[in-house]
Amino acid sequence: MADLRLPRVNKVIVSGRIANDLELKFTPKGTPVLRFTLATDRRYKDDSDQWQSITSWIDCIAWTKTAETISNQASKGSALLIEGRLDTNNWTDSSNNKRKSTEVNVDMVHFLEWKPRDGQESDSNNEVPLPPEEMASGNKTTNDDVPF
Repeated sequence: MADLRLPRVNKVIVSGRIANDLELKFTPKGTPVLRFTLATDRRYKDDSDQWQSITSWIDCIAWTKTAETISNQASKGSALLIEGRLDTNNWTDSSNNKRKSTEVNVDMVHFLEWKPRDGQESDSNNEVPLPPEEMASGNKTTNDDVPF
């Protein structure tokens, strides 16, 4: 049989809302770590052709700057899109039962809602606000600036 070469891919992309209160913790060496659960819905049609929704509760863990960023800019109910990899943990509990859990180890986070920080006013109109980095730069692009 020929040598089969499989790509080593472990990539997860999930969007949903944070389902629990966030508590940033630190390892004994001082590394920030944040555990949270992401709730994501999937819609499907049942046997009677009615739409149903089922929620998956996905355990996630973020480390270092990613953990701090999520902790500072999000809270329970915040909508996120996360990218990461699946990690599986095996252990034996205090009753000597073998246990197993799977979680997403978050590499990157995208905030799907922009909320003004404390002290900033929010407009009541439906305009989409600029991300903070674009507000600070003051760059304004016109149609004349676009090369096509």
